[in-house]
Amino acid sequence: MKHRLAVPAFVLGLMVLIGALAVPTLAAQGGKGKKQAAKTKTFEVCKHGCRYRTIQKGVDAAGSFKAKKANAKVKAVVAIRPGKYVEGVVLDGTLRKKSFDGLTIKGTKKDRKKVVLEGKNAKGELGAAQNGIEAISVDGLVLENMWARNYQSNGFFIHASGEGGQHCNGYKMDNLLASANRSYGLFAKYCYGGKMINSAGYHHGDSAFYVGETPCDSKTWTNHGVAPPPAPCQRKPKWTLLKNLRSYENVLGYSGTNSKYVKIVDSAFYNNGAGIVPNTLDSEGFEPNGWNVFENNDVFWNNYNYFLAGSKFHTVSGGLGQVAGATVNYPTGVGIVLYGSAKTVVKHNNVFGNYKWGIASFSGPGEVFVANEGDDAKNINNQIVENTMGREGADPNGEYDLWNDGTGGGNCWSANSANSTFAPGNGKVPLSQLYPACPQAEVLADQVRSLDIVAGLQINLGDESDPKTILGYAASNPPQKQECSWVRRLPSHPAFEKFKPVEVAPQPGEVSCG
Repeated sequence: MKHRLAVPAFVLGLMVLIGALAVPTLAAQGGKGKKQAAKTKTFEVCKHGCRYRTIQKGVDAAGSFKAKKANAKVKAVVAIRPGKYVEGVVLDGTLRKKSFDGLTIKGTKKDRKKVVLEGKNAKGELGAAQNGIEAISVDGLVLENMWARNYQSNGFFIHASGEGGQHCNGYKMDNLLASANRSYGLFAKYCYGGKMINSAGYHHGDSAFYVGETPCDSKTWTNHGVAPPPAPCQRKPKWTLLKNLRSYENVLGYSGTNSKYVKIVDSAFYNNGAGIVPNTLDSEGFEPNGWNVFENNDVFWNNYNYFLAGSKFHTVSGGLGQVAGATVNYPTGVGIVLYGSAKTVVKHNNVFGNYKWGIASFSGPGEVFVANEGDDAKNINNQIVENTMGREGADPNGEYDLWNDGTGGGNCWSANSANSTFAPGNGKVPLSQLYPACPQAEVLADQVRSLDIVAGLQINLGDESDPKTILGYAASNPPQKQECSWVRRLPSHPAFEKFKPVEVAPQPGEVSCG
């Protein structure tokens, strides 16, 4: 029997090390048919013990690193350890010596409350910090696991102006919390597609979630024209997804001025002034809003009268415009509002416990409404189908489940709850004409009007303050009197999951409904 030679342990260790070096790691493999792992460079931020003590410094370092050609394919991550960061972070994608495209900024903990961007006492270049994180003309930005609060404008703001080739594309905002910012929580404007997912927002002077001014293929795009008919805004649409969101105690749960190609799904909008509110206004480009999908959402108890002194927040807006000298505000007590919307699908939503209307649709008449002088805010070709209204009677909406002002055309209502109630107006227009069944032939914007004086739902020329009309209700003076026409059909709301209704109680003499 032959004896084996004993091999010293250090020799065995050396052999193992050499063997390991002989086999490339996944990051180094580049052979044919094998996927090469992306390299990652991490810029760590923390209050003590890290190279970067502020998020801005970490972001600037990552931008300078990515601007070098040799690092173009390296994934850059700004990793933020738990702490409170009193600053406003800016990523300016127009700077030549920095590149922020594809950058990830994230808290290192899944608990988004561990990394706080604090706006109180935060300073920016021109004074108080306006936003928690602002990204200008950046593609593929990822924001994760953070909380932005108390900023003068917005929590998380991604946008581009469209001037000089500026662009914004494919962002992702994931597991974020925004609270008590003056305007918006999560805000995207002039962007080609993106995601807002798994996030929450409350106490905002406009909305917790906002997607606005969706850009079109042409800067001169218009929804007007008959021969030929208008071209699509985007021939190959880039969609924006809003999913698994919680929006509560804001002026609006979701707002989208002139937004397009937005899908809002599997989310909850509750205890706001109004829930989901896409809208068309002259204040931004590419009117109108439309081509959106709102599906499988819970939209309930949106009865927060933020005009009252006891509100925890107040509207940032001075009103939407004027009608007969009165200021028009967004209607409160409404679940879903289609305001000047085109080809939007509202489907499979659970809408209940809103004291004015469940789902309302109306146009902005350019003839009388200052906010829409161009007559672009027309409700056309929308589908309101298969929604559960008022929890089948367990928690009814107020005056009516479904409300339509009789303007526009091509709109339809089908297969909503069998016991749904419909606003009849003055009775001069039959319900079958106000709420025709699906499908309906589509119309062009220039074939219909945004003003109706017949049905008595949009405006009452004999009483322009009539709260049963949208313009009379929205122009309530003072605005806190909107609640005078609310209808509370139950003494209290039945329990729904773990949610609790939140309303503002008027102070003595604050609301006179006589």
